[in-house]
Amino acid sequence: MQENALRQERKYCARLGWALVLTTVIMLVWQVGLMALSLAGRLAGGESTYMLLALVGYYLLALPLSYWLCRRIPVPERVQRPLTVRLLVRWFVIGIGLMWVGSLIGSWLNDLVYQIANLETVDLVTETFNEMPLAVMLLGACVLGPLCEELLFRDLIAGRLARYGQKPAAFISALLFGLYHANLSQFFYAFLLGLLLAYAYFYTGKLKTSVVLHMLFNFYGSFVIYLLPEDGVLPVLYGLSWPVLTIVGAVLLVRGRKRQLWAHGPCAPSMRTVFGSVGMALAIILCFVQAATMYVY
Repeated sequence: MQENALRQERKYCARLGWALVLTTVIMLVWQVGLMALSLAGRLAGGESTYMLLALVGYYLLALPLSYWLCRRIPVPERVQRPLTVRLLVRWFVIGIGLMWVGSLIGSWLNDLVYQIANLETVDLVTETFNEMPLAVMLLGACVLGPLCEELLFRDLIAGRLARYGQKPAAFISALLFGLYHANLSQFFYAFLLGLLLAYAYFYTGKLKTSVVLHMLFNFYGSFVIYLLPEDGVLPVLYGLSWPVLTIVGAVLLVRGRKRQLWAHGPCAPSMRTVFGSVGMALAIILCFVQAATMYVY
């Protein structure tokens, strides 16, 4: 790649990094502002309003600014393929398996870190969902959250990184998606799901594909359990569905690995180009700092 072209590619990647930095900073400022309003008694609607705004409110500011920042980055054309029910079910089953395996790894490492730090084990993600009203969880975690995250990580980041090829774009966007969750409990399954969501996005060429899948994953993983009775056969069947769907998903994933379709991009993939900018490096550092604060406070 010629020096001028390489310099231009670094600028593109830097802008993507700064877009993620902007989103993270706005999120932190937004949460601090909401907390201040809540402590001052000036936030109408109580805890439900606070949680809903904390979940997705900052995206209303961050997403338009991020898209504006990256407006000059070329977006490679994508092949349009139909989204069938069969494909949706297949990806859903595979995704549930990835969620379960990733959550087991993340939970184990999260507990290990707390033990090494000689702290009482805390699962902040579970605690947050337990305190969240069902209506807020449904709207925030299962509708608005997936929509905004797919706009950011699949359409904005993966869609523009596809100029280096769809496979590198899927990996990088999934890695950033996992880091963005800023905790060990969610990192691994967010990364694995990020790969699947990027593939579904590229395969059909439609953002709605990854949005629908993301909504289904969040609904099944975080909302369904609260709709079931505490006792009886339904919670047992729900618990068993995770290892069963994991086995089925593994079979589907292995059998279909040779039929995967990844398009190449107009530029040669280079991790040094993507991550070798201040914007991208700072975005990753911020994610690590957020994760570290979980074990401090």
